[in-house]
Amino acid sequence: MKKYYKFELDIIIANILALVLMVGVFVLYVFYKKTLSIQYPGIYLILMLFYFLLHEVFHGIGYSLYVKNKKNIKYGCVLEKGVFYAMCQEKISKSAILVSLALPLIFLTGLVGILGLIFNNDLMCLLAIINLAGAAGDLLMMLFIVKLPKDIKYIDYDNVIGCYFVSDKDLSKYKGFGIKFVESGEDKKELVNTSIPRIYVSKKSIPTLLVFIALAVVMIFMDFK
Repeated sequence: MKKYYKFELDIIIANILALVLMVGVFVLYVFYKKTLSIQYPGIYLILMLFYFLLHEVFHGIGYSLYVKNKKNIKYGCVLEKGVFYAMCQEKISKSAILVSLALPLIFLTGLVGILGLIFNNDLMCLLAIINLAGAAGDLLMMLFIVKLPKDIKYIDYDNVIGCYFVSDKDLSKYKGFGIKFVESGEDKKELVNTSIPRIYVSKKSIPTLLVFIALAVVMIFMDFK
């Protein structure tokens, strides 16, 4: 009998890793460049928010390559849990979830970072670094998933910081840095929370987003004053 195994990302460990990646790569970049020029920081803040959203869109693009029903791909923002998210509420393979996790790193960090270096564009390079830091949780998940059996299936039942793997093997014995096993049970179609809207922003996220956007607008106004 196949069972589901629920794992959750340790947000504290993921945030520490994100900080280490961001500071470490930024220091290396400054050491390499010697000088750093950032004009119009307000625009940079808006682009950073856009980049966070684009990160999740790339996850969704990855999911869309494998799902049968694209309505099972859902996006959201739950800042009280520290996340923007893309959910896949349809079973996909191990290789599919690895591709979906890797896409933002390949394009938004790898490609944009390389182009930033080629064109000597600090903004592009800094956005690539920001995305790398934002992908800390993805990196932890990828390192964990590669350890799992090849025949597992991945699905998001209802948890924006958790993930579910379906298998006839006991996955509870698998360990991953920054990943903790939560529970297991019988795999049932009813476990999928279909009431989650395709695009969702939590009520607690709205004030934070508005303050962030207002701050960016004020900074842009001051930049061009």
